[in-house]
Amino acid sequence: MPTTDGQQRLEWSTRFARAVAEEIRAGVASGALTGAEADQLLARLRTVVEQALEPLPVG
Repeated sequence: MPTTDGQQRLEWSTRFARAVAEEIRAGVASGALTGAEADQLLARLRTVVEQALEPLPVG
Protein backbone atom coordinates (compact mmCIF):
# COMPACT_ATOMS: atom_id res chain seq x y z
CA MET A 1 0.00 0.00 0.00
CA PRO A 2 1.65 3.30 -1.05
CA THR A 3 2.16 6.01 1.53
CA THR A 4 -0.04 9.06 0.97
CA ASP A 5 1.24 12.64 1.15
CA GLY A 6 -0.86 13.25 4.24
CA GLN A 7 0.53 10.17 5.93
CA GLN A 8 4.09 11.22 5.10
CA ARG A 9 3.46 14.68 6.57
CA LEU A 10 2.00 13.13 9.72
CA GLU A 11 5.00 10.83 10.13
CA TRP A 12 7.44 13.70 9.53
CA SER A 13 5.70 16.00 11.99
CA THR A 14 5.62 13.25 14.63
CA ARG A 15 9.36 12.60 14.25
CA PHE A 16 10.08 16.33 14.32
CA ALA A 17 8.00 16.89 17.45
CA ARG A 18 9.74 14.02 19.24
CA ALA A 19 13.19 15.30 18.29
CA VAL A 20 12.37 18.83 19.46
CA ALA A 21 10.88 17.53 22.72
CA GLU A 22 14.01 15.45 23.40
CA GLU A 23 16.30 18.43 22.77
CA ILE A 24 14.24 20.73 24.98
CA ARG A 25 14.10 18.11 27.73
CA ALA A 26 17.89 17.78 27.55
CA GLY A 27 18.22 21.57 27.72
CA VAL A 28 16.13 21.70 30.88
CA ALA A 29 17.98 18.75 32.42
CA SER A 30 21.36 20.40 31.76
CA GLY A 31 20.22 23.76 33.10
CA ALA A 32 20.55 25.51 29.74
CA LEU A 33 16.79 26.22 29.80
CA THR A 34 14.36 26.81 32.61
CA GLY A 35 10.96 25.18 32.57
CA ALA A 36 9.37 28.52 31.70
CA GLU A 37 11.79 29.07 28.82
CA ALA A 38 11.05 25.57 27.54
CA ASP A 39 7.31 26.25 27.64
CA GLN A 40 7.76 29.53 25.76
CA LEU A 41 10.00 27.91 23.16
CA LEU A 42 7.49 25.11 22.57
CA ALA A 43 4.65 27.58 22.14
CA ARG A 44 6.61 29.55 19.56
CA LEU A 45 7.73 26.44 17.70
CA ARG A 46 4.16 25.11 17.63
CA THR A 47 3.04 28.30 15.87
CA VAL A 48 5.85 28.08 13.31
CA VAL A 49 5.21 24.41 12.57
CA GLU A 50 1.44 24.91 12.26
CA GLN A 51 2.01 27.73 9.78
CA ALA A 52 4.49 25.64 7.81
CA LEU A 53 2.08 22.72 7.56
CA GLU A 54 -0.99 24.73 6.53
CA PRO A 55 -2.15 23.86 3.03
CA LEU A 56 -1.36 26.47 0.43
CA PRO A 57 -4.36 28.38 -0.97
CA VAL A 58 -5.58 27.13 -4.32
CA GLY A 59 -5.57 29.55 -7.21
